[in-house]
Amino acid sequence: MRIGMITQWYDPEPGPAALPGVLARELVKRGHSVNVVTGFPNYPKGVLAAGYQLRPRMRETLDGVNVTRTYLFPSHDDSLTKRLVNYGSFGLSAAALGLDSLRGADVIWVNYSPITVALPMLLQRYLRGTPIVSEVADLWPDTVMVSGFTSGSAAERVAGPVLDAWVSAMYKASDAVVHIAPSVGQTLMSRGVPAGKITYIPKPANERVFHPQGLSMRNELGIDEDRVVLVYAGAMGKAQGLETLMKASQSLDPARVVCLMAGGGNEEDHLRSLAAAAPAVRFLGRVPQERMTDLMATADIAYISLVDDPLTPMTMPSKTQAILASGTAALVAASGDVVDVVASTGAGKAVDQTDPADIARGIQQLAGLGRSGLAAMGSTAREVYLSQFSLAKTTDLAERTLSVAAGNPRGSRAGGPPLSFVPLRRAHVESVAELHRQAFPDFFLTKLGSGFLREFYRGFLGDVTAVTTVLLDGAGSIRGAAVGTTEPAGFFKRLLKRRLAGFATQSASVVIRNPLHAPRLMRAVGYRGEVPDSLPGAALLSSICVDPGLQGQGAGRLLLDAWTAQAELQGASSTVLTTDADGNDSVNAFYRRLRWTVHDEYTTPEGRRMNRYVKALNVSAPERTSDDD
Repeated sequence: MRIGMITQWYDPEPGPAALPGVLARELVKRGHSVNVVTGFPNYPKGVLAAGYQLRPRMRETLDGVNVTRTYLFPSHDDSLTKRLVNYGSFGLSAAALGLDSLRGADVIWVNYSPITVALPMLLQRYLRGTPIVSEVADLWPDTVMVSGFTSGSAAERVAGPVLDAWVSAMYKASDAVVHIAPSVGQTLMSRGVPAGKITYIPKPANERVFHPQGLSMRNELGIDEDRVVLVYAGAMGKAQGLETLMKASQSLDPARVVCLMAGGGNEEDHLRSLAAAAPAVRFLGRVPQERMTDLMATADIAYISLVDDPLTPMTMPSKTQAILASGTAALVAASGDVVDVVASTGAGKAVDQTDPADIARGIQQLAGLGRSGLAAMGSTAREVYLSQFSLAKTTDLAERTLSVAAGNPRGSRAGGPPLSFVPLRRAHVESVAELHRQAFPDFFLTKLGSGFLREFYRGFLGDVTAVTTVLLDGAGSIRGAAVGTTEPAGFFKRLLKRRLAGFATQSASVVIRNPLHAPRLMRAVGYRGEVPDSLPGAALLSSICVDPGLQGQGAGRLLLDAWTAQAELQGASSTVLTTDADGNDSVNAFYRRLRWTVHDEYTTPEGRRMNRYVKALNVSAPERTSDDD
């Protein structure tokens, strides 16, 4: 594939800013062409990296990745104005000077923080029609509100709705929305992002830097072999809430435990003042990225901290994966996803970030395991990393998501399952409409023409209640599709409103060709799914079609089961569908065999007798052995 990437942060910037480069390099190794549009490196100090000079644009190649850098105002301090100029200058310059390098891209990966990258992203999406995968690393606008960029209730009231609308436009333009912390998925759904767009892909570590083969710096730092070393490495800002660690360290015995603080930030001076009463604490300043491997080899315990705020439970700091990859036991002063990853797997211990006494107890309890016990916990941490976060595993997921968004699952590596399921994407609509026509040549929707079918299936894109499943074979070809909604009445009303122009154009063409279709088309305008009031919470299966070449091979059962499972994930308590009662014996037998039951029968105005089937969810059924379609 020809993959584009838009990200303000890129190599040689360290820490989390290096992670876009990690993905880009791995995609190049897998045979893809990758073109990156980014800024001039100035993270984390707001000072240009050595060897770079500001200019409108420059191009370079790093590790096989084609990189286009466009102008930005370097800044990373506390000034709101400077930070906004930093973000805005890159968004404007990338839109004006960077997009020529993305011409011809099959798909674009967008690191959507800061959200000023929306400018080049939306131009690429709507002017060139390129599919977009947006990665939600920091949840906006929450991040900016919590971090204090907007101060005062009046500013918040003004900025909040504007930022909400801005972010919503980015989600709407995206073919897939990737989140890196498990809990963010539900939040995205609650904000109107369709479940079919949402994909969880955790971040890996920069495995060039974070691995267990480092050389300890104990001799260099004058630390005895029998002392336990706790390391905090990263930003020292308000979001990290490190004040409680400094207070906890005041009760530590420096002969037993050493606390090394590596990094910097706007809270560093305050933390140093607190550490004056904590002899166990040493500040190392910013440690070069090439020395981080050795610093982590020095650590017996690595510290993760997040200030107690509404974002904390759904935040996964990138240092989590770095610590796990290094094979180091973790002490987590936070709540939510990061605790689930570390404490519940035996890779470390969780403490209350707001309570210095609890943090001190946690340090002492871990230190009580001894260095050998902590090394064993570190081995568990490494196993957790390899099983959940490794670069190979996360890139598999990213590659698959990019391929599906591009409408080219063949772009992913060979060796995948013979059949797989993905949500309906924009790039699938043409093929799904054609498949519908082949599967149901005599149905009314088919007689309305391919254009009408395309409008129908496009209506399921971007609706938060849509439930969609597309069946792909091992070669990436579309072999089946099922679409529906968890809110039938509201969905079809929105469908008509959203696609009114398209439906009107197609309907006019249909009526001109065959005026006898007009009455049925008029009734379709008022269609609302017709799910009985006795089935509250039911998801409606509107259409399911399977390639005729796969009929009798179990594909229909697999597709229906996958769609039903997705409906359940989206909150449906049951599923419902309708099909002809007469002259349709094999289809009715198919649904009954799969534990669907007839809820009622009714007759359409055209005189067709219809069976309405329902299936309760959250009910375990006996294992089925029939593969009949």
